[in-house]
Amino acid sequence: MVTANIIEIKNLDFFYVKGVKVLDGINLNLQPRDFLGLIGPNGGGKTTLLKIILGLLKPAEGTVKVFEQKPATARDQIGYVPQYAKIDLDYPINVLEVVLMGLLGNKKTFQRFNRVDKKRARQALAKVGLEKLAKKQIGELSGGQRQRVLIARALVRQPKLLILDEPTSSVDTKAGSDFFELLKKLNQDIAIIVVSHDIGMISPYINKVACLNNTLYCHDSSEIDEALIKSGYKCDIELLGHGIPHRVLKKH
Repeated sequence: MVTANIIEIKNLDFFYVKGVKVLDGINLNLQPRDFLGLIGPNGGGKTTLLKIILGLLKPAEGTVKVFEQKPATARDQIGYVPQYAKIDLDYPINVLEVVLMGLLGNKKTFQRFNRVDKKRARQALAKVGLEKLAKKQIGELSGGQRQRVLIARALVRQPKLLILDEPTSSVDTKAGSDFFELLKKLNQDIAIIVVSHDIGMISPYINKVACLNNTLYCHDSSEIDEALIKSGYKCDIELLGHGIPHRVLKKH
């Protein structure tokens, strides 16, 4: 049986300014339970592509289908963890309340969270291993724990696709490894797209890698090598992963 793609992008172009092409001829397919690592230099179009998948931007040319629908229509089936999630660590809000915020889009103005909502929030916390911290103040958690709370906030919507934009940029190496072990476990049930600059950290977990620098090159993770990464970054790079150190030159 042929499995339908959950994301199907064909010949996509995108411009912010007329004549300046940010995304050029993008083609990408994602299947259920794929784990895609999206890498590339700053300014290469990674966040722009995510916004198109989420239906927040429309391409100039080409087609985009998410769960065989227009992206904006399929948005309820996507959980999103942004790169810079704004949480006031001094505000008196506990972990369970932060997770419940993921359901605000389903609520009418001034409608309170009910017992079913709270059960879903606790289930989401259990998936990320933080069910015992439900009543703890968010400001008392470590950086790694807060990232797990943000994942739970995305999971409470029970999505079929989870998108994370540089989720380990503010945590140490140990917390980052634990974080990707968690994503690997979640990937048993849902597809995942993760944006990262660290191919070495993500390479043991992903099954596809897409190198994006205005154009996109997508490969199975077993094919990752120095030539592949250079094709996406268009600069000299060393790899960390598969036995090769990795470094993106500072000027890029």
